[in-house]
Amino acid sequence: MGFMKISLISIISLCLISCAPAKSSYFGEESWVGLTESGAEISFSKLEKEEIALNVYSPDCVPCWKEIPALNLLYAEIESQFPSKALYMVVDPYQIVPDISDDRPFGEVYQLAKQRMEIEIKNRKIQVPIVFMKPPFRVKEGGLITGTPETMLFVTKPMRLYYNFLGSISEQASADVIRKDAKFNFFRYQFGMESL
Repeated sequence: MGFMKISLISIISLCLISCAPAKSSYFGEESWVGLTESGAEISFSKLEKEEIALNVYSPDCVPCWKEIPALNLLYAEIESQFPSKALYMVVDPYQIVPDISDDRPFGEVYQLAKQRMEIEIKNRKIQVPIVFMKPPFRVKEGGLITGTPETMLFVTKPMRLYYNFLGSISEQASADVIRKDAKFNFFRYQFGMESL
């Protein structure tokens, strides 16, 4: 009886281990593709990074403007110390170009959005690389991203969302003050940049 009990437990354990669902994309993020300012295409699921942070930005969002110093600080640190990670600022071209309908071709909307973001980069001193997202990525009610600012953290291989920051990471302007901001440090912890 004892041998049968051990065998049955072993068989059930093996089934549970081998039948466990594979980690996968939950929101279609595997298909997210965008264009850089230079027109190069980026497929986030194919980047050679272990983790990716995507900050969703809009030129009409005041908290987005206030968050830029913190994002620039994070970007510089990630670039210099964490080669397996990446931070991008992403925009929905259909959301940031006024009076554009969804049926306009992406190429036209991309050019208009690019012009608008060139002004943002200059005026707001954005250092984080910007990616203009292609559909199906959208900032809209009822979708994954319903507003800005929002910063999503992903693991890759497969690309999968594991944390979503709603609102600004920090709205402080001084680097010294930003480094002491609890939410800023919580982001760094969640993104594997430090331990608490």
